[in-house]
Amino acid sequence: MKSIKRRAYAKVNLGLKIIGKRPDGYHNIESIHQTINFFDELEFSQKEEGIELISDSPPYGKENICWKAAHLFLDYVTLKTGVKIKLKKQIWLGAGLGGESSCAAQTLLGLNKLFDTPLNSDSLFKLACTLGSDVPFFLKGGTAIVKGRGEIIEPLPRPKSPIWLILVYPGFSISTAWAYKKIKNYLTKGKWDFKILIDNIKKGDIESLAKNLHNDFEELTFHKYPVLLKIKKKLLDLGALGASLSGSGSCVYGILRKREEAKFRDLPATQLWQVGELYNFNIKVVKAVSNPSVDG
Repeated sequence: MKSIKRRAYAKVNLGLKIIGKRPDGYHNIESIHQTINFFDELEFSQKEEGIELISDSPPYGKENICWKAAHLFLDYVTLKTGVKIKLKKQIWLGAGLGGESSCAAQTLLGLNKLFDTPLNSDSLFKLACTLGSDVPFFLKGGTAIVKGRGEIIEPLPRPKSPIWLILVYPGFSISTAWAYKKIKNYLTKGKWDFKILIDNIKKGDIESLAKNLHNDFEELTFHKYPVLLKIKKKLLDLGALGASLSGSGSCVYGILRKREEAKFRDLPATQLWQVGELYNFNIKVVKAVSNPSVDG
């Protein structure tokens, strides 16, 4: 029986600016999304009827966004058939890395390929927009400016030099809904210029890019979760060129000069971060990827 395998790559936000709340309840943003080689694995195969999802991590069944994406796809194309989905999770939940959105996008792409491409790119984009704000970006991934509520996507040139990053997940998730609900009280009319990051990327100036990272969610999340600020400061102390929260958290990342994995992994977490609380840290060194929609 025919089966299709896809990789759902995570992303980091190299810059994230909240413009304001929209009449529909969502927020307009300006962001630079960058996919990284940290991914979930999906396999799709046809069955007679229904949607069967086998996942090694919650949420399960109809609560999983892959199930929702499959249901949306099959309903839209009016195919009288079913699908079996196997999901192997690696991306941390509630980390601000877009894992669920990426899985939703790859479900649409995987099923479209499984059923011999009944939908064009415009139709896939339309479905992606209904599933979540980050889902449209993950249809192609790479490096892109993302605006509006996520539906305005402007691809950027692939980085001229490799970008290595260290991801630090503190062992707990942060609700995106909570972050957007609370962000109003933390927004300022600062002079930070979003265009600086775009120029750094186009010029391939990784050091300047790292020094100009920005995320409007940091003040809110660092106030609520001080350990995240400690992680950011520690990454800088250990030699990262720059560090930032990804999305609304909880993952903090640093940009490295090269693949300096040993320096960060040789120390126990308690010694490395020197925090009083006990957290279940996860640390991973990854690389930016430019064309994950093909790689997947």
